[in-house]
Amino acid sequence: MSTRSHDIILLLGAGASAEAGIPTSADMIGRIEEFLRSDPKWTPYADLYNHVKSAIHYAGGLRGRFNDQVSYNIETLVNTLNELERNEDHPLYPFIAAWNSRFVAMAGPDFSRVKEFRRLIVEALKKWMCPEDSSEGDYYQGLVRIQESLNFPLPVFSLNYDLCVERISGPDFRVETGFGGFGPRHVWDFERFEETNTNPLPQLLLYKLHGSINWKRDDATKELFSVEQIENIDSDRMEVIFGRDFKLEAADPYLFYAYEFRRYTLMASLIVVVGYGFGDTHINKMLTQGLRAQADRRILVVCHCDDNRKDEKVNEIATRLELNECESQQLIVQLDTAKQFLQAEELAAVLLDMVPKGTEAPF
Repeated sequence: MSTRSHDIILLLGAGASAEAGIPTSADMIGRIEEFLRSDPKWTPYADLYNHVKSAIHYAGGLRGRFNDQVSYNIETLVNTLNELERNEDHPLYPFIAAWNSRFVAMAGPDFSRVKEFRRLIVEALKKWMCPEDSSEGDYYQGLVRIQESLNFPLPVFSLNYDLCVERISGPDFRVETGFGGFGPRHVWDFERFEETNTNPLPQLLLYKLHGSINWKRDDATKELFSVEQIENIDSDRMEVIFGRDFKLEAADPYLFYAYEFRRYTLMASLIVVVGYGFGDTHINKMLTQGLRAQADRRILVVCHCDDNRKDEKVNEIATRLELNECESQQLIVQLDTAKQFLQAEELAAVLLDMVPKGTEAPF
């Protein structure tokens, strides 16, 4: 069948890169807890960590959420530490009569130990985003096969900080990231995503909604550029957004990418979601809005779980998206890992077959 540009878009979550050797946010928590038990550089922060983790679960309990119902992962932890680190600069500070005395003792003068602990975590994150064997992510080449069958630029929205998608770029397949090259002379430019502004057209448009491990801002101009060596990026200056309910940044590219995601979800006929746990409220609302705007729009969710849990997974996703019974029929759940999905034969043909027939149109 023939399709229109934008009929198919992809949304990638942390699970999409797990088989490339990059731990998911939940797996990172496990690694941090192991460091806190055994690594001398980390053990001094064990009590602080336990207190913060307990407080997050306590807050969940006050809302009637317990155990696995509490969303606790690396993003929740770092976001909480970042808010605590602000101390007197936080807008809620005047309303807090007194900090928990035990927490104040562990946080150190001016909450300096909170900042130190957060830096330690972010430095570890930089290493986790760069696995020793980058070839483990070769299954991302499946995106190339999808685009070649579609014959138009493939929009890919990613919530990940890693470089798995960028690595598939080559002489015959260009991934547009908004940068004309590396370094401060090649600042990010939204016009690079406009189809009329680049010749030849890129094969894939990559929108990194939460930032990237290789982004950096110029101190003077605040303009964004990308670098080849991330070791030179200080942990306090990393251009990544943490937090389940992240705040939309007023600065580009975050606001532009959020707008583009909303725009594409209202145009696409098939939204392919790979490795996303539906834990981001802003993303969920835009997905729901997209489904409700067009009754024959479909969301294909690729997730890894047991076959006997498929119905449970569908209900879980429908609940997170706040879909009614009729809207839930627009969900298609496929039980695969990202690697299995992207390496499947005739993948593009399968996706094209899922595009509602009423959306057919010539190029």
